[in-house]
Amino acid sequence: MAGEFKRIAIAGFGLVGGSIAKAAARKWPSIEIVAIDAADSMSKIAGADLVVLAAPVLANIARLSELPAHLAPGAVVTDVSSTKRVIVGTADAMPSVTFIGGHPMAGAAYSGASHARTDLFDGRPWILTPRPGHPTAPLERLERFIVGLGGVPHIMTPELHDRFVGAVSHLPQLTASALMHVVGKLAGDAGLELAGAGLRDTTRLATSPPGIWRDVAATNEDVIRDALDTLIRTLTEMRDSLGTGDTIDEIFTSACRWRESLQRTRGD
Repeated sequence: MAGEFKRIAIAGFGLVGGSIAKAAARKWPSIEIVAIDAADSMSKIAGADLVVLAAPVLANIARLSELPAHLAPGAVVTDVSSTKRVIVGTADAMPSVTFIGGHPMAGAAYSGASHARTDLFDGRPWILTPRPGHPTAPLERLERFIVGLGGVPHIMTPELHDRFVGAVSHLPQLTASALMHVVGKLAGDAGLELAGAGLRDTTRLATSPPGIWRDVAATNEDVIRDALDTLIRTLTEMRDSLGTGDTIDEIFTSACRWRESLQRTRGD
């Protein structure tokens, strides 16, 4: 039995796209999966009842305009982009496309289909951003599909998604990459030989590819800019009170409390 969808086309076969294919094949061995690379024509989606746009967000937006000529009647289109406002707004102008924005909150330190896993989505939130008044049947089909992949669907607006994810995903990524950049400049190869687990843990994200994050920054600029401004102000306050330690006490105490809250939400 192939579950909710019998033929799915995945445009962009990196870590997430490849993991969707593996997880779908694990759950529904008879499902037909069509992989579409960047150089392929979107005509390959013909006959698919689910189309997943799994490239970086600007590439997904560009692909949207190619869909209407090839979509099967009743086909559902979703994406896995890390930002939602721009792509949902683009899809809103295409009434012939049944589009439901999506974003699985799952990833790994390394990208590419070679790192795809069947369990990447197990127990992880998968955000869906349908517009108000969206037909319920396609949304319910997609939710059941996500559950079959191991994910946990969450419904919210594109605006709320971008605000939340800007804080819990985009800011940590930019911070980790900036931190590794500065530490490497200051310490060099010789100094890094002295580093312990703390540096490895706090910079795990620094291996992420820049191309994806250029698209993220361009499509969530206002939210990320505000988040970075808040971080910069906090770092400046810490720097300016190094002699007294007052701000260090305040920030470390707050950080411990929020870290405990994070651990509770993850069941740690």
